[in-house]
Amino acid sequence: MIFYFSGTGNSFHAAKAAQERFGDDIVEMAAALKDHEFQYSFGEKERAIFVFPVYFGGVPTVVKDFIAQFEISGGDPEIVGIATCGVSVQGADSLFRSALKKKGLKVRAFYDVKMPQNCIFYLKVPIREAALMQLKRSNDRIRDILDSIVFNHRVTYDSGILSKALSRILIPVYNVTRGTSKFTVDDCCDSCGLCAEICPAGVIDIQKGKPVWTEKKCIHCAACINRCPQQSIQYGKLTKRRNRYFHPDLKKKTSK
Repeated sequence: MIFYFSGTGNSFHAAKAAQERFGDDIVEMAAALKDHEFQYSFGEKERAIFVFPVYFGGVPTVVKDFIAQFEISGGDPEIVGIATCGVSVQGADSLFRSALKKKGLKVRAFYDVKMPQNCIFYLKVPIREAALMQLKRSNDRIRDILDSIVFNHRVTYDSGILSKALSRILIPVYNVTRGTSKFTVDDCCDSCGLCAEICPAGVIDIQKGKPVWTEKKCIHCAACINRCPQQSIQYGKLTKRRNRYFHPDLKKKTSK
């Protein structure tokens, strides 16, 4: 079984690749949280593959909240983590292992795959051509990861002391900066409602035809701002001049 969380599609793509390779059922963790679906049954020698992006060297709140309520019945699955990132996963592997350990579960292996940067709030998102080149490299890496899973986990990611220390520094910064007060909407918004539909935290409402962020903080998954068809959502003053990025797998979902 494959459990995934994705804002702009990178982790969704990796999860779908794993599903195509292994034929497993796939579960979207954000949807499972909303529906309170936490109990899963496994047969002997089955896998539980968790696929998610890394935010500021940490595990997204959606993933942590899901794991905190995750319950297994039946067999004892082989647990594997696959993390997508723009630069590095830092110590996210250690945090993922710790979260599962609290549930009495052991992570068999953890893998990292670099994909196009989507953190438009603070960084420049690559132009389309650069993103496509990165996706070609990431697809090769995903195939290597899936091969490694099949062949007894030949090469896995294991963070060092410095990476873990950097995560401990970055995660508090993330928690402080993931506010919603800087979100604004340009006049070009056509009231399609996609942002509210895809928000995994459910903190966007459409009021008088425009999106309104109903909580002081969100996940900062960047789904709303990157996937807006009109590029009408902004965050602060710099995003208007930045490219948008979402994985091509999500193109049909965005072009409603």
